[in-house]
Amino acid sequence: MSKEEEIEMLKEKLDYYTLVATDEEFDAEEVIKIVKRLEELEPTEAPEKSVDEFLDDFWKYCEEREREKKILEEFRKQNSCIYDEKSVVL
Repeated sequence: MSKEEEIEMLKEKLDYYTLVATDEEFDAEEVIKIVKRLEELEPTEAPEKSVDEFLDDFWKYCEEREREKKILEEFRKQNSCIYDEKSVVL
């Protein structure tokens, strides 16, 4: 069996276990074996960033959105005579 054929067979088995198999048919140990073998045959590249770096970026993004939200709220308060709640000129 060629490497490509083995990869295809393993992917089909993995699809079966994850998409078709009932709880009784599901075999966690077999799934782990399949995933490990696939990793041997098709190594995946590690992400450029660690999980911690991704989380840091996410929290920075959230902080920036909050900062922008506060700026917009302050602007709306200062200009309430010009704009109503839907930012329509009165």
